[in-house]
Amino acid sequence: MTLYKQILITILLLFAVLFVAAYSVQFSATRQYLAEQQYTNVVNTVTSLGLALTPYLETSDRVGAESVINAIFDGGFYREIRLDLLAADTRIVRENTAIPRQVPAWFMELELFDEVSHEAVLTSGWLQLGKLYVEGHPGPAYYKLWQGMSRLASWFVGCFLVTWLLLVLALRYLLKPLHQIQEQALEIELHHFGKTIPLPATRELRDVVVAINHMAGLLEEQFREQAQEAERLRQRAFLDETSGLGNRAYFVSQAASWRSEEMPGCVALVAVDILDKIHQEEGYAARDQMVRAVADNLQHICRRYDEFALARISATEYALLLPETEPDRLRALGSEINQSVSDLVVDPVEGLEVSAVGMALISRGDDIASLLTAADNSLNRARIAPERVALSVGQDGHGQIGRQVWKGMLERALTEHAFVLSAQAVLHFDGRRYHRELYIGLAEGSHRYGAGQFMPAVEQFRLGERLDLLVIELALARLAADPELTLAVNLTRQSCASESFFDKLATLLASREGLKPRLALDIPEIVFVQASEHLGQRLAALKLDWGIDHFGRHFDMLGKLSALRPHYVKIDHAYTSQVMADDYDDAFLAAVCRAAHNIGAVTIATRVESPEQLERLSRLHIDAYQGFISPVEAL
Repeated sequence: MTLYKQILITILLLFAVLFVAAYSVQFSATRQYLAEQQYTNVVNTVTSLGLALTPYLETSDRVGAESVINAIFDGGFYREIRLDLLAADTRIVRENTAIPRQVPAWFMELELFDEVSHEAVLTSGWLQLGKLYVEGHPGPAYYKLWQGMSRLASWFVGCFLVTWLLLVLALRYLLKPLHQIQEQALEIELHHFGKTIPLPATRELRDVVVAINHMAGLLEEQFREQAQEAERLRQRAFLDETSGLGNRAYFVSQAASWRSEEMPGCVALVAVDILDKIHQEEGYAARDQMVRAVADNLQHICRRYDEFALARISATEYALLLPETEPDRLRALGSEINQSVSDLVVDPVEGLEVSAVGMALISRGDDIASLLTAADNSLNRARIAPERVALSVGQDGHGQIGRQVWKGMLERALTEHAFVLSAQAVLHFDGRRYHRELYIGLAEGSHRYGAGQFMPAVEQFRLGERLDLLVIELALARLAADPELTLAVNLTRQSCASESFFDKLATLLASREGLKPRLALDIPEIVFVQASEHLGQRLAALKLDWGIDHFGRHFDMLGKLSALRPHYVKIDHAYTSQVMADDYDDAFLAAVCRAAHNIGAVTIATRVESPEQLERLSRLHIDAYQGFISPVEAL
């Protein structure tokens, strides 16, 4: 029970005890007063009635005596008046046994008043004329007692309710700083450190608030320093300081992650040959300025794609990894890149070789070295080609399916709900299941296509919102059928940027509240690099668990974790796969895990392929894992 309730109940109980005590005293005093008043009234009535009857009894006037008795009986509240005429040996009796209607019967049955009566002998000199008996009726006493105590009880109850209301308002006001301290303690427990508590007026609480605010500030600063240190470690290993892009090691790791997912696409090498001329004629400063300008232009071009990798791999070359497979579109992209670089040259000389672009489509079985070699060969051909662009096409036909064909297949699958579902378990190192990640495939005849193959077409034709809503609907159906199942669904970048998607999703989930605790959303990291600031609020409004997928592909994301507050982060394969290298430095991966733990997020290693890799990961601060070691199961 909360302190607020304890104080409120204690004060109300004390007030109730005070009310009962005061009511009891008042009840007893009123009852005694009414009893004494009734006895006095009966005695006075016997005395006055005796004096009035004596003249009639002396003359034996029975009629006159009855008239006097009737007058007294009708004008008062008496149960019985009895006159015994001794000379005539007769009796005059008047009785009233009626009960007051205004008094409940149960109250009358309490017998709060004893019988009150008085008897006197009427004489004339030494002669006894008669015997007079008067018994009071308790009804008026019960009526007055009931009326008075009912009114008093009403006043007490009214005062009790008013006091209750005022006490609630007063305690809420007085205990508000304590409630804020409680909320801050819970926020700190959840690793939320940004909020400060206003200083209260209460002296005792003020010192506590100052201490908690100071502690929260220190924890927030510690978290920020850890995130910055992790970013420094990552930049030292993977950042090209001049351009602000990744370096060759970064590109190789991202390409390895890309290939592990068997995503189609191409590798492009952009040679900015004019950089050497600028260096010779204008010096390092001008060359570095041109390097940064080219990097900005390439980043702007790459952002149109859902996933990409961009790096500066040598003094004059940039490498791009893009989910584009159509030769015509790639050649147009190469020409656009050359034009964007040429536009940066001030006073260009006719015939000056500014840049060239060599591209190689990704084929099944290609490793990073062979892809870079093919792209480099294309680059050499591009330097002598009139359009300064060359493309090397793979041998297995990854890009043979055109975008329009993909569109037709996807439209048909969306209409017929023809996607194939499977799931891969995310496991803790002790064997407990965290959740299962839902995968979708597309079956066309005897061929089965993975999501990586058709997702570029989904993004190009703006089908992401329809696809995500359908997959979530299918996932909810599986959850309803299996109470033990917990699923994580990947969202596309298009859905994450759409307000209408979240409105439709909220409507879809409204009738399935019981399933929401077993549904999670995987959000690609690039969304948080480019998405609006309201995405976190939209996700929080859904009241679902959600996490960041491919975490670590982009720079400066660690510093955003504190504001985003995901429930889990799935660390990119580019980092978890490197633990098997003999010279692997786990400092960055450990820093990522510490930063995630500081906000209460679960860290998940992806693409774990062997028991040896799993054993090495278990020594780090990772909480769970998934990969080929945890096979995919059909749903």
